[in-house]
Amino acid sequence: MKILKTLLLLIVFSSFCNAQSISGNLTLNGKSETELKLESNSAVQLFKEFKTGKYQIKFGFKGKEIPTNIYKEKIVFFEFITTIKKDGELVKNVIRKQPIPYFPGEMFIPAEAFDFIAILASISKEKGNQGVMPNGKYSIQLTVKSVDFKGAVEPVEFSFSTN
Repeated sequence: MKILKTLLLLIVFSSFCNAQSISGNLTLNGKSETELKLESNSAVQLFKEFKTGKYQIKFGFKGKEIPTNIYKEKIVFFEFITTIKKDGELVKNVIRKQPIPYFPGEMFIPAEAFDFIAILASISKEKGNQGVMPNGKYSIQLTVKSVDFKGAVEPVEFSFSTN
């Protein structure tokens, strides 16, 4: 009986040691934290700077014990989280409703994977000022969180001022 308990404990322990996990990071132009220099306070102009490649979001992760699907692909589903602060106060924290699948490795991802452009564009609701960000100091944190795996992807944070 003692041998059986020992064997059972060994099996449980080894399953924890080989647990499915991921690790990785998000960067903006190669940095995990950076200050942007904006030419205007237009959220649309900021979006254009992401689309033309001035600012690039890179997502990289690796996994341990990721099972394959029926097509022999290793896929991990991630939730995309956007947190925006203005002058130190929380403006909005948004988690995308549908997780997005990704393959392990490094890849550039579009700004549209997160919700920061839409949030920044909708802050001002004054007629004639749609898409214009009110003056202030903005801080944006982008995070991806695995749905089914232990571990973490380091977030990226960037900030800028409008005046």
